[in-house]
Amino acid sequence: MSNVTLSDGEVLLVASRGAEERHGLWSWSRGDHGWAGKQLATVTQLSSLARHPRLPVIYGTSRVGLEGAIHAWRIEGGRAATIGDKSSEGAEPCHLAVDPDGRLLIITNYTTSTLAIQNLAADGSFDGAIELIKLEGGGPETDRQDDAHPHQALFHDGTLFIVDLGADLLREFTLDPNARGAAALRAGPVTAVPAGSGPRHGVVLPDGRFALSGELGSNLLTGLPRSPVDSWADVPSTLRTGPAKTRHLRNYPGDIQRSLDGRRVYFANRGYDTISTFDVSGSTPRLMNELDSTVDWPQHLVVLNDHLLIAGWDSSKVVAMPLVDGVPDAAETLFACEGAGWLLVFRE
Repeated sequence: MSNVTLSDGEVLLVASRGAEERHGLWSWSRGDHGWAGKQLATVTQLSSLARHPRLPVIYGTSRVGLEGAIHAWRIEGGRAATIGDKSSEGAEPCHLAVDPDGRLLIITNYTTSTLAIQNLAADGSFDGAIELIKLEGGGPETDRQDDAHPHQALFHDGTLFIVDLGADLLREFTLDPNARGAAALRAGPVTAVPAGSGPRHGVVLPDGRFALSGELGSNLLTGLPRSPVDSWADVPSTLRTGPAKTRHLRNYPGDIQRSLDGRRVYFANRGYDTISTFDVSGSTPRLMNELDSTVDWPQHLVVLNDHLLIAGWDSSKVVAMPLVDGVPDAAETLFACEGAGWLLVFRE
């Protein structure tokens, strides 16, 4: 049995992504006889999860058609009580984040090029109507970069950063603590990254640089916000060549995560079904290894202590790679979960 462990009171929440009754929010825990899971909520195409900074409340995005949805659950005693369920006021919401004070929920409506801002009440539930901020832009790959397409929202040092796949931008917004809704966000500088990269997800490194996964360019980008585009390091995300294995002929990378000390980043090559590890302690990322993830379409990654956990969407399973000095070793299956697409370690 794998030696992946959770701390007392922790569970691994999984977004089981699909359109059947068995899909939705699942909770997995590990006991003496292995991993056991139970479904907490049925949701159609649950695509991402985020938690409230103080409350036992989880938020999710769902649906892939013209009207997306967002959800809020209070999780106590191993049960999920719905405290919010509504339209995202846009198409294909793919990511969401809560500000550090727990008063605003930011949703990226990918297809309709908007940020949706939802005020939160003291109990974490939705407070009032969603307000939208329309983003503008585009890139050289016209079928995917016809407009701005925000793919990730993350807060860092009091700033909201938006990773915009459609416009090849890292956008900044400052927060007004005295305002609500869209008025709480003030657009700041934008940082261009190499054209056609299609940045999808990012992490912040200890020295303030961002490491971004380029979905369209199949590349890893590292650089400082507000720095010139030609100052960004740009390296291939994979050593594989030729047609990809899963879903598409192209690689279309997905998630990126960092080691606890920030010296390494882990990069999911979804089409080639591999995980690349880079040393990012220097100015140019250095590929350390690239391993078979053992899943088809590795959609999401989580670093849990001395393991890298991988959600294999098309394989419907979660696997773990042990980390030795921050470098992954061969993967081992933890459990099967239908349409595993997002992972979140949660403690009440």
